[in-house]
Amino acid sequence: MLKFYYSGAPNPTKVALMLEETGLPYEPIPVDTRRGDQHKPDFLKVNPNAKVPAIVDGDATVFDSSACLLYLAEKT
Repeated sequence: MLKFYYSGAPNPTKVALMLEETGLPYEPIPVDTRRGDQHKPDFLKVNPNAKVPAIVDGDATVFDSSACLLYLAEKT
């Protein structure tokens, strides 16, 4: 299942809307950027740029909201 790392900021929200519109199953994983969770080692393995949103879909990891939107569009 696709994993979606997000916060309440505008860029992750765009990706969340796309996920809902496509109907793809996903696991939402909140990242509290106010507490600095984006800098923790576990998240840095997903996105070394320490930013949300990020998507992990099997072997594919995509970050940057525009790249995530393109990935989801191509997947569906």
